[in-house]
Amino acid sequence: MAVSPSLGLITALDVGTSKMCCVIARADGTGQIRVLNSATQASQGVRNGAIVDIEAAGHCIGAVVEAAESTSRESVERVIVNLSSGDIRSKQQQAAIALGQRAIGTAELNQVIAKSRAETPAEGREVLHFLPLGYAVDGNRGIRDPRGLFGKSLALETVAISCHDSAVRTLRTAIARSHMDAQSIVASAFAAGLAVLHPDEMELGITVIDMGAGSTNVGVFYEGELIFCDAVPYGGAHVTHDIAHGLSTPLAYAERLKTLHGTCLPAGVDDRDMLDIQPLGDDGDTDIMQAPRALLVQIIQARVEEIFEIVRARIDSSPARRFAGGAVVLTGGACQLHGLRELAGQMLDKRVRIGRPTGVAGLVDLADSPAFASVVGLALYAQRRQMGTVPIGGRRMERTGMLARLNGWLRGDG
Repeated sequence: MAVSPSLGLITALDVGTSKMCCVIARADGTGQIRVLNSATQASQGVRNGAIVDIEAAGHCIGAVVEAAESTSRESVERVIVNLSSGDIRSKQQQAAIALGQRAIGTAELNQVIAKSRAETPAEGREVLHFLPLGYAVDGNRGIRDPRGLFGKSLALETVAISCHDSAVRTLRTAIARSHMDAQSIVASAFAAGLAVLHPDEMELGITVIDMGAGSTNVGVFYEGELIFCDAVPYGGAHVTHDIAHGLSTPLAYAERLKTLHGTCLPAGVDDRDMLDIQPLGDDGDTDIMQAPRALLVQIIQARVEEIFEIVRARIDSSPARRFAGGAVVLTGGACQLHGLRELAGQMLDKRVRIGRPTGVAGLVDLADSPAFASVVGLALYAQRRQMGTVPIGGRRMERTGMLARLNGWLRGDG
């Protein structure tokens, strides 16, 4: 999504495995965002969240942006885009300096910020987000503004969210094929969280799980910031593939079975309930097969349980587990599968709700579907960068002055 400082124009681009979506919006002087137009089309050249055919993906990106441009009467040159692939990871880190006899002032803050920004990612990785968590003076953590305090050491705690630099280069190149620039690349879980989480959830601790067709992206928010981010390379399309393989039926028919008859909950499914199955290679002369609906449910349940087991293991093995909260917000197109919310609650041992995008006017149909959480969140991310606020659910949660400025310094804005 791109923002013109003078015009407040925002262009968000969701590059997904099953669909690409472009939203063109405008931010006014009060921070409100209104959608001017949107366009969606089936994705090409993307598998498991990663671009695998740069020509096809580049053409698809150009087509969906052009469709959004056509009725908005805006010309797009830069976009803010999401990323779901490239082994996205988060790492909490700390930079510290020794203090003298004077109280902490701006000079000391600049020194520790410069040291923090000098941290380099591992070879072959690129930092997408570098977010402040707070200061520590002599080991006392969670300090928002340390100016005026005395101590022997001053530390700045941050979280760096990175991915393979090849994934970033590929995405930028695909966008450039349509004569546009990627102004910012945003981790999908970050964008989705901005669109579906309430301010209190972000402050007190919450986990967001964005389930797409090709990947499942996980984020933990605490004290208004993203403190953990990860991506699992499985999503709704893998469920469809499992059904197609297990029932020997074409992918299109497997998707239909999943949508019309699928559930994650075996309870209440009658073993005598049979489904018509279109066989592979059906030329019109092959007899329709039948399979018990219980088999369909077993196939779906096995893959979804695997996804949530990986998600749980990733969170439990990270420092963010202490702040993940007692609730999960599920979003993304794949979360609409019947019974998935209940199964997630059982697997993760947390309260679960379905998150739908809010905070942007003129959404129309987009507001009702979790499938559009990422693209709406990209618009809110653009607003966040502009105004130094956290826009959620139609409200703005003001950053305290010191951390708002710190966020800008870490990004290199000032």
